[in-house]
Amino acid sequence: MKITLNDVAFGYGKRRRNKLMSGAPVLEHISLTIEQGEMLALAGQSGSGKSTLLQLLKGFMPPSAGQILLGDVDPHAGRRTEYFDRIGFIFQYPEHQLFASTVFDDIAFGLRHLRLDEQVKAEKVRQAMEAVQLDYAAFSRRSPFELSGGEKRRVAIAGVVVLEPEVLILDEPTAGLDLQSRSALFQLLHRLNRDENLTVIWVSHQLEEIARHAERLLCIKNGTIQADGSPDALFADPRLRRTFGWEEPPALIVARMLREAGHPSAGWLTPEQAAEAIIRLRSRNVRRENLVQEP
Repeated sequence: MKITLNDVAFGYGKRRRNKLMSGAPVLEHISLTIEQGEMLALAGQSGSGKSTLLQLLKGFMPPSAGQILLGDVDPHAGRRTEYFDRIGFIFQYPEHQLFASTVFDDIAFGLRHLRLDEQVKAEKVRQAMEAVQLDYAAFSRRSPFELSGGEKRRVAIAGVVVLEPEVLILDEPTAGLDLQSRSALFQLLHRLNRDENLTVIWVSHQLEEIARHAERLLCIKNGTIQADGSPDALFADPRLRRTFGWEEPPALIVARMLREAGHPSAGWLTPEQAAEAIIRLRSRNVRRENLVQEP
């Protein structure tokens, strides 16, 4: 499902004829298109409007001005807010919202209004747990409060995946997770994106995380989009880094230096890939030096 925003604004003042009449705008002049299957990150300082934009995309509140289209439909104009059910939303620290006595009941909670046969419901929960790589037999009857932080977050994501969304929105999904759990979470998100063509949109303050996992980055400041493009290109822009007070991620610095030295590297290299590339370059340079020194 394609999402289109046409000159969207949001503020907490009064509206008249689709225009914000009072109150400082939280967002303004937001125009963009998000295609199905994108891996899109949002970055910016606290209070810049990132989380508000996510909530508008989910339909938690209507824009103060402008239009949001899901496909070709404006759900607010036609009072067809069921279209927003196609978008799953994961709040920051979603494990704090777990409440049921078992993992199964927590994941199945979102299905309650569908009045499904118990066997059908169980199969949907099993599929959702499989999608987030939680073994049904091992975890379904356990208390979610006995699980690790990473496992709890997988349960929370399964509770959204069970509803079969086309878009998954996450507000700082790796907050509070250790390195291993962060890596596992993004392996999961990439697999859902690849296998289910799920659009993944998330907010992050971690530049290396964005550089490694996002295909596209929106940079937001003071309620407006300052830049929209590939993370590699945006993080390499010194003007943009000054605007946001960012430093170029070390992994991108290494990749850039390797390219300048003649290695056709991609924008992001793992530490292992970078080490291998450096060894190859040094070996090549040594061979060249030996050739030059030969009589």
